[in-house]
Amino acid sequence: MFIGRKKELKFLEDLYTSKKFEMLIMHGRRRVGKSFLLAHFATHHNQDTVFFTADKGSEKDNVKRFCIELKRVLKAGDFLDSLETWKSVYSFIESTEISRRINIIIDEFTYLYNSNPAYDSELQNAIDRILKNKNIFLILCGSEVSVIEELFDNSTKPLYGRKTADLKLQPFTYKEAKAFFPKYSKEEVLTVYSILGGMPLYLSLFDDSLYIRENIIKNCLSTTGYLFNEIDTLLRMELKETFFYKSILLAINSGASTLNEIKTKIGEDGAKIAKYINVLENLGFIKAETPAGEKNKARNTLYSIEDNYFAFYFRFIYKHLNMLNGLISPAIYYSKEFSTDNLNTYIGHRFEQICSQFLKEKAFNGELPFFAEEIGRWWGNNPIEKRQEEIDIVAMNQESAIICECKYTEKPFDEKELSDLQASAPCIKRNNNFFWIFSRKGVTSGVKKKIHNQSNYKVFTIKDLFA
Repeated sequence: MFIGRKKELKFLEDLYTSKKFEMLIMHGRRRVGKSFLLAHFATHHNQDTVFFTADKGSEKDNVKRFCIELKRVLKAGDFLDSLETWKSVYSFIESTEISRRINIIIDEFTYLYNSNPAYDSELQNAIDRILKNKNIFLILCGSEVSVIEELFDNSTKPLYGRKTADLKLQPFTYKEAKAFFPKYSKEEVLTVYSILGGMPLYLSLFDDSLYIRENIIKNCLSTTGYLFNEIDTLLRMELKETFFYKSILLAINSGASTLNEIKTKIGEDGAKIAKYINVLENLGFIKAETPAGEKNKARNTLYSIEDNYFAFYFRFIYKHLNMLNGLISPAIYYSKEFSTDNLNTYIGHRFEQICSQFLKEKAFNGELPFFAEEIGRWWGNNPIEKRQEEIDIVAMNQESAIICECKYTEKPFDEKELSDLQASAPCIKRNNNFFWIFSRKGVTSGVKKKIHNQSNYKVFTIKDLFA
């Protein structure tokens, strides 16, 4: 079943209906659904679409398989069976009259470059001499971020300036993820999203006819579950020195949030760690944050796990992998580790990410009380209270700020918490302050009385997050 991606499909259709040569570069993390999206697009244009998935084989083998699809779409003769190089394929296209719009989709195209370093210069030559004069929509899709950036964004490379469109496919938001689980309540959807994140493949594994507990046991805790070894599998697919990368992830997960703290935990050179951190950040596994609105903020960078399933895995599974490999029943392990308090504490950390998505959607749709120039976390010294302060989320421009508190607990937001939220305002130093409270259980009657009829205060419950 295909879910979501309406904007992306419209984008593809717009390029398809263009009356000129188009070359789209589609990229994004593994498991984000690039191939699935392209396959769905291709089903709407089956007779006009060459859909080819490259592999690590030789140029000859890849060309042979590509020509099978090309032959089907162009209804060409057996001559195509003799082609063995991409140059010969381009020559064939040059000599062929193409009257209708043709899609050529090459998935995992970076394999072609990795096996033949001249692939990019040959393609550049083909685009300039042949393809740009044809009624062709070319889509190149891949997951190797560094290779794609090197090929298309490096001004010294042949393909620089040749793409006509770029699409980085993003994980689903919590609202988009809801479509996978029509039987779950909104709170259950947030729980699942906090565990799996927005990867379509992961979301498709959970069955909303089962309790969340059963889905976790089946998919995450059982050795036969798809997600049990997923983190190791992903790291091996994406990276070479997996042990070192995992050491960084473990250090961050254990609370080391600055470069110096990570360096101390691992005992390696800071410059080397910074390089590897950058790779993990580009892959979407971790994120680097600086206080929103601060100048000279590079020196105040904090690192945390960005990907929800990475965070879930390192919090609940990794430390007891040996036990889960046959020494304890997954069901018993769940009862032991997944107390309500443990799970709520974990979800509470991911809840800020969900509230941030909500704010960004509001900003995009022009539904904030002002146009925000930045949305993010803030931490630093409170000049009035003379203490260190952390603000969960702040949306701001030069004049105004929305200061947010995100609370995912069994208790409603109370008057003491309201007072603390108000006391954080001097940290932001804006003329107009708004206070938005995101609370799983709403607010107490005392808070309601204090903020009644004050337009700069708003309260959002889980129901409101899906409105």
